[in-house]
Amino acid sequence: MGGFRGGRERPSGSGASAPPEIKDVSLLRRLVQKVSDHPVLFIFLRGILENDFKAIRATIRRELDLGPGTRTLDLGCGPGAFADLFEKGDYVGVDLNARYIDHARRTRKGAFLVGDAKHVDLPEARFNQVLIFGLLHHLPDEEVGAVLAECRRLLVPGGRVLVIEDIPTVSRLNLVGHLIHGVENGEHIRPVEDYRRLYAGAGRVERELVLQSGICDYYAAVLVT
Repeated sequence: MGGFRGGRERPSGSGASAPPEIKDVSLLRRLVQKVSDHPVLFIFLRGILENDFKAIRATIRRELDLGPGTRTLDLGCGPGAFADLFEKGDYVGVDLNARYIDHARRTRKGAFLVGDAKHVDLPEARFNQVLIFGLLHHLPDEEVGAVLAECRRLLVPGGRVLVIEDIPTVSRLNLVGHLIHGVENGEHIRPVEDYRRLYAGAGRVERELVLQSGICDYYAAVLVT
């Protein structure tokens, strides 16, 4: 999911002792890592920081079909924070983090698979729509291309992808937002123009907007394959 999530810590280097401010950032980064690895803590803290995802959920409701019979793939679904929106349809969530998937299976409706978003073990044209929230800013450009190519394979012709991704914090006054981006492991947070460039080969951008969810700023785009 967006904001911060589990992953490898960045190398801290070696040699002379780091200044106190560097040590403070490293400590905060380790704390974020531990929270990210705990599904319940992750959902609780993210709910506080992002106002219970109200803006994200409103965007999903507006841009995707939540009705019966719609086949939805949630790539990088985390602990299944948005699965409840798709309870009327055929929903599948995929995430690399086995702890998140285990939590989702116990607490959410739908099917949940441990898997790589670049190589999903499901047949072609399986879905009508795909949701990607806060996944691509963890990946370099070539892996983003692979994920989007997998979306095209998994979608029916004319299928839609709603991508909601972190962008650099818009307001200078949003100090907490700047801090979170400084310590989380999303190493590829991009400006809107870079996302547009990456999406150009994946489909037609039908609609786009910049939105704020609590302390986090996002670029949302609807791609039609």
